[in-house]
Amino acid sequence: MKLFPKHTECPYCRTVYRYGDVKKAVWKKEQTCYHCKKTFKVVRSGFLFLATELILVYAMINAVAIGVMGTVSFFALFVMNMVPVVAAILLLPLYIDFKK
Repeated sequence: MKLFPKHTECPYCRTVYRYGDVKKAVWKKEQTCYHCKKTFKVVRSGFLFLATELILVYAMINAVAIGVMGTVSFFALFVMNMVPVVAAILLLPLYIDFKK
């Protein structure tokens, strides 16, 4: 499990992949290195940790919104709940590993 994300790299030649390249490989099962041309597995290693963080952020946002503001409109609550979803989508490539 990755608590602190790092750059994703090829397990064979240690070529570091950019965020955009990893983002394209998120839903694939295998990836071919553009440098050494070897095939390796794509593993979502910290996805459970990311989902747990998302649930905790949701709970804090809703507790603050309902407790502090009292009455909250549906639109405001919807916007506040979409922030963690967008953050999780943007952070997902950082929780990807390439394995032999």
